[in-house]
Amino acid sequence: MKIQLSSTLPLTPVQLDARHTAPKRAVGQLYGLEEGREYRTAVYQFRHTGDDQIHYQVDPGERVYLDGEGKVIEQTEAVAQTGESLEWVVHSDSLTYKPYAFEVMDAMSKLVGDWDGVVYQTPSGERLLDTAVHATLQVVDACVCNKFGLWVMVNLVGDKALTAPVSSQANRQLGWVPL
Repeated sequence: MKIQLSSTLPLTPVQLDARHTAPKRAVGQLYGLEEGREYRTAVYQFRHTGDDQIHYQVDPGERVYLDGEGKVIEQTEAVAQTGESLEWVVHSDSLTYKPYAFEVMDAMSKLVGDWDGVVYQTPSGERLLDTAVHATLQVVDACVCNKFGLWVMVNLVGDKALTAPVSSQANRQLGWVPL
């Protein structure tokens, strides 16, 4: 198995969340600490102001609290509202911003050693019939949701040196991999 990752700089995953009227593109994750509890939330935009402060646009209803190992232990309750509930947060020392481009690159490098080769038709959906152990994975897109985490859409390219095809469907080249 080979993983091909040419560049993820323009990568902005779709944030899948029922709270939004349509899926939104997110540029990164914001990690924070509140009353001794670590949390994360998607960032939709960020900007620098004239006084060199950084502001992040987030949806407070998407905040996820983590345990010490980074696993989700609690989600904030979605507040029933009409329209979007995005707000701007000012950067502080308790916040760390990580662009999704770097999150994907880090996760893909960790994936190489312990990946089982399973590729899914959709994020958290049905698995494709064959594994991608003898294929090159090229990252095409990504999506993230609070419940299922970060997933990348990959283009599967069969290894010409091996006789086994990537998939029984010749036209099925795309799949999803959890990170």
